[in-house]
Amino acid sequence: MATKIMDCDLLVIGMGGIGSICAGKAIDLLPGKKIIVIEKAKKPGGASILAHGLQIYDSEWQRKAGAEISEPKAISGQFWDWFVTKGGAEKYFMVKETVNWGMTNQKWGIDMPYRIDKYRKLDDPSIGPGYWGSFIVDKIMECCEKANVPVLLETPARKFIKDSGGRITGVLADSRDGELQINFKACFIGAGGFGSDYKKCQALWPKVYNNIPMHNLCPPSLTGDLIDAAEEAGAGIDLKNAGANVQGPIHHPYSYTVVSMTRSIGLQVNLEGERAVNQGGGGPGRETANPLIYSIADQDNIEKAGPAAADSISEPYEHEIAKNKWRQELADEIAVDEKGRYGRHTTKADTLVELALKLNMDPNVLIATVEKYNKEIESGGGQGGQGGQGGQSGPQGMPGGQGGQGSPQGMEGGQGAPQGMQGGQGGQGGGQGGQGGQGGQQGGGMGGMAGMGASQMPVKKGPFYAIFQQRFSQCTHGGIIVNAKHEVLDTRGNVMPGMYAGGDCTTEYTVSTGAQTSRQGGGGMRGGVGIFGNYRAGQGGGMMGIPKGMTAAINIAEYLKKA
Repeated sequence: MATKIMDCDLLVIGMGGIGSICAGKAIDLLPGKKIIVIEKAKKPGGASILAHGLQIYDSEWQRKAGAEISEPKAISGQFWDWFVTKGGAEKYFMVKETVNWGMTNQKWGIDMPYRIDKYRKLDDPSIGPGYWGSFIVDKIMECCEKANVPVLLETPARKFIKDSGGRITGVLADSRDGELQINFKACFIGAGGFGSDYKKCQALWPKVYNNIPMHNLCPPSLTGDLIDAAEEAGAGIDLKNAGANVQGPIHHPYSYTVVSMTRSIGLQVNLEGERAVNQGGGGPGRETANPLIYSIADQDNIEKAGPAAADSISEPYEHEIAKNKWRQELADEIAVDEKGRYGRHTTKADTLVELALKLNMDPNVLIATVEKYNKEIESGGGQGGQGGQGGQSGPQGMPGGQGGQGSPQGMEGGQGAPQGMQGGQGGQGGGQGGQGGQGGQQGGGMGGMAGMGASQMPVKKGPFYAIFQQRFSQCTHGGIIVNAKHEVLDTRGNVMPGMYAGGDCTTEYTVSTGAQTSRQGGGGMRGGVGIFGNYRAGQGGGMMGIPKGMTAAINIAEYLKKA
């Protein structure tokens, strides 16, 4: 079959969060220009379809609510002012004085309390689809349809094409109808990371990707194909400063009510029934001592954890479920396990012996662990846990955050927040957080949720419960080297004309000036030393990278107008 040839002014590779925003903004800036979007997966969205929230600063919505706005505005605020002109945001988003999601001291934030209608009945509010990422991608798909911009699904790009002078001018892709060649004047790569390629992740972070089961929330299409293709075409690649979002162990993705209940349960054990220690952490380069654990509770503990679950949930819909239906949520999970369905959830038994047998543990080991735990409680509440390791240093010597929240009963707290962001305080009876770490790009993952503010209650009164918790991985961040204008750099640091990239497939290079770099307005964390030149390297992706699709489109439009 002959290769089909298409021509365009701008090709956008990847219809995830940043790719969709780049395409949508380019439609506005380039009237009359031919734009084509190709996407590897069967559906648009990429990893962003699961994304829950986005931190917005300096938008007009926030100004009207009384917030002080910086000048010039943060990128995220500029993005939001533009995006809401597409319509529909007022139905789902609101300005709120306090927003629990994210790490911001801004008084007024923009919150999305409910999913969009077609996903409203899904259970777990800590992850999409249906939140910010879904709304953004769906809205830009509408924009593409109105502007007659083709979005070719199931069309993975395979190889870049160069002209006789060595300049990239096209790409070969595999479409539903055979090979497709798309010639372009400019190209934006927003094809995501490689979180679904276990071997690539294991080669970079063998202590974390250590063949111990880990739940993967990364879409299967994200295997880093375009990072490899860009490298073959001569682009600079920096994986030394890459990162992976590995978190837990935590009871996720299951009932959010039960997730919150584990925060009030003080005893965690490993799969053998022994006391679990150092359950917090994860993150690239950091091994989790107990990546698979159970929170063990008796009926009295459950009766306290259930009503307390709603206190830590800010979403109105899920808050009401946790407040009024926590018993049903717990029962539903128990029923799933009793029916023998895939995976572990929540297990219930009348005795500890029966519980251990259901969990394939030696009953003697579990009983001995519970008895020792109970003695610690009865002798004075046990010793507070040591705070977790502090976050990695931020750019240009910014101090690392405080250590993660300490767990009770002598268990070590979770890892600190990365890149100088504030970590949690020690838990009930817990020690203070560790000092900020030095160097290195990878920050610690989110500390284990179990034991955070946990009640120090003995485990004596049946029935007994075991709530499963595990590590989970999401996306990787890093790869194709780009500058602050999202221009792709070659292996010597030179701009590759017409080539742009952003999001999880990129490593952003900014000139090292010795000044601290603000995180406001988003994108990945900065601070690593670049592999060439006087650069600081940062991961280009994450939800905070999505607004940069707009700035990439602005730079691309300027380039095409001059071309």
